[in-house]
Amino acid sequence: MTDQEDTLKTRQFTGLTTLLFAFTAVSSYIVAFQRWKRQTIARIQAESDLSTTALGSIEYQGQGEGPVLLVIHGSPGGYDQGAAFVKLLRSQGHTSIAISRPGYLRTPLSSGCTPEEQADLFVALLDTLGISQAAIIGISGGGPSALQFALRHPERCQGLVMISGVTQRYSEGEALSALPLLLRWLKRLSSKITTAVPVLFLLLPFAHLLPKVFASVDMLNSVMFYSLRQSGYQNDLAQFERITSYPLERIKTPVFILHGTCDKEVPFEHAKYLAQGVPHAKLYAIRGGSHMAFFTHAKMAMPEIRAFLDVL
Repeated sequence: MTDQEDTLKTRQFTGLTTLLFAFTAVSSYIVAFQRWKRQTIARIQAESDLSTTALGSIEYQGQGEGPVLLVIHGSPGGYDQGAAFVKLLRSQGHTSIAISRPGYLRTPLSSGCTPEEQADLFVALLDTLGISQAAIIGISGGGPSALQFALRHPERCQGLVMISGVTQRYSEGEALSALPLLLRWLKRLSSKITTAVPVLFLLLPFAHLLPKVFASVDMLNSVMFYSLRQSGYQNDLAQFERITSYPLERIKTPVFILHGTCDKEVPFEHAKYLAQGVPHAKLYAIRGGSHMAFFTHAKMAMPEIRAFLDVL
């Protein structure tokens, strides 16, 4: 055998070995990911309850003791997003009830499509649990149903907190088209990455190297597994485009609004609109804050929210 033939065979062997190694690594990753996905979904379902109310089924997680906080997640989301927010809030002396709005996780869309129907569903859950009153926290896309809870059921609403919330007509397409081309591209890319659970799973072993990033892992997980949240998200976008205007002057309950001034997801104008419509509302603007300002500026934001809730 010549040196040239020997070199060729060595290269072929090396190539086949590399290919086999890559195939084995990818296969192992896929198997591990599928196992992790099953375990994570099972955990999400095991850590919540499913209540059958007079208006339909609704998933929720309750924890703590004291005055009740209804925590309404954004779009997309689920009760797990509300639970992640509660962990961040660290409010002592309250019972938090984080719910999955219709179309998210185990709450069927048939339980209520419109913000009005969802607000009525929240009351039906309180009735089922034997709770007379609650303060409500509306996060992002949970804003419209939280507003309707305050408007339609003032006797049940002790206070309203809006976190980067939708308060008027919102069109995702229009919001995207208003962005500069680069930001529009980044937004679409981040949206794809957000729903690409394998990417997060691949990075999890390196969490100790990025502690600040992975401190938000619970919040990240709450938008994963898009198939479990898709019908709710699509319904939300359709409902938000149908919003005309709310009679905000009728809201008599205390209102606290927290919003980043540089929010590209839900513009700061939504916060100003609510603050102007409810004269007694308190607006806490986070200068330069993004849509996630409540998280990125948590050391500033959370004490303000706790102080508001403590005097209700």
